[in-house]
Amino acid sequence: MRRRGKHSSSVEVFSVMRAERSIRRADLCVLIVDLTMGVTAQDKRIAGLIQKARKAALVVLNKWDLIKPRRNKKRMMAQLIDETRMRLFFLDYAPVLVASALTGENIDKLFGLIEKLRRAARERIGTGILNRLLRSALAANPPPMISGRRLKLFYAAQAGGNREAALDPPEFVLFVNEPRLLSETYHRYLEARIRKGQPYPGLPIILTCRPRQERRGT
Repeated sequence: MRRRGKHSSSVEVFSVMRAERSIRRADLCVLIVDLTMGVTAQDKRIAGLIQKARKAALVVLNKWDLIKPRRNKKRMMAQLIDETRMRLFFLDYAPVLVASALTGENIDKLFGLIEKLRRAARERIGTGILNRLLRSALAANPPPMISGRRLKLFYAAQAGGNREAALDPPEFVLFVNEPRLLSETYHRYLEARIRKGQPYPGLPIILTCRPRQERRGT
């Protein structure tokens, strides 16, 4: 039994390493979860790698044909999606689809979602709109004090956007007094406010802080 456990562990490690290499090369990562098993520890590890690599992502809950009830199908689908979102909360930007590769159910929706991601990747937020949005966010919920100082935003702009067919995540450059003053919690808050204006389904949002000296008298 112990030997079999070691072998199983080695296979899992190799699978994760192989997944990590594939993730680095991919423009879009589709995480396939076996509905007969639910979200496993390995699924969570791979999802974590996708999130860490800041890749476009979709989650497909496969083998719906094996657990599909005769009644209340929509309710069960919604429940499965909610449970998956809770287990993979750190990959919350990824749409979740219930499907069956065997019967082809909802596979057409998968391709529709991929096209939706492609369109979202081409969306840009105007500089004026972005700055108003962020200033409103800071006014509504000011950044926390860190070592007696508070984050101050001078200016923001969306970067990149040169590759027409790419699934590059949207990146926003924030010129601030001190980048270290942007806490992880406040980063998530600003990301959520940006998503309210532009959802960017399936795409992580990157916020890059750059220092800019505050002018005297301001």
